[in-house]
Amino acid sequence: MIIYEKEDSYICIAQHDHARISGDLLSAWADELFGSEDRREELNLAAYEHDSSWIELDRIPLWNDAASAPFSFRDFPGNIRFVFYSKAIDRLQETSEYAALLGSILYTTLAERFRNEDTISFVEGEFARQSVILEKLQLNVNLLQEHAKALLLCDELSLFACMEPPGTPREHYEWFANGFPYWFDRTGGTSLIAEWKDERTIALEPYPFSRIVETRLFYKEVGKAEAAKLGISQVYQKAELREQVITIVPK
Repeated sequence: MIIYEKEDSYICIAQHDHARISGDLLSAWADELFGSEDRREELNLAAYEHDSSWIELDRIPLWNDAASAPFSFRDFPGNIRFVFYSKAIDRLQETSEYAALLGSILYTTLAERFRNEDTISFVEGEFARQSVILEKLQLNVNLLQEHAKALLLCDELSLFACMEPPGTPREHYEWFANGFPYWFDRTGGTSLIAEWKDERTIALEPYPFSRIVETRLFYKEVGKAEAAKLGISQVYQKAELREQVITIVPK
């Protein structure tokens, strides 16, 4: 679950809802940046489903006693989350081996950034999965790399939309203050910059999409005082699911 704090409440965003935003973004990706239409549907499937492992984990938030706050995706126990990651990729592989491969590459890329004792067996197992699929499908590796990079970028752009209050100045983001690594700009640029124009609009430069993207952010707001009194699980389940439209435009 993606969680950020307000003065009197927690904003809670289910990971699968965050993935829906990344899928909406990737579905709008400009065709010429790929150079091919091959496996486009499977690429979109990978984006929409890449966080399906969190559906059960996010059914209710768990309380982190050490932090005196709910667990978020940043600090959720690794020995639990990585088991669910692998199971979700297993299920996706039954539908599309290519989408499962992309999901596996995304997860291992992120796990390698924060490598610790919880990630080792997961990463090794996923590397083995990737080798088997690569050998079986006889893929265009260059195209696969482009797809994996696009998936990672759309995942991170969705995090930009979700992990801080809408309208937050870019310099206040822990991870994205200096922009996003960008591999597709034919002018030689290496970074993509995202900025909130207002609380409902994000502007990007350069702009990798073929059209303006309208997407929806679903979230629940949980009052801190009520959660302390009744428990966060009960309060979260009763909270209204809210929706905010977000539009992504060229700068």
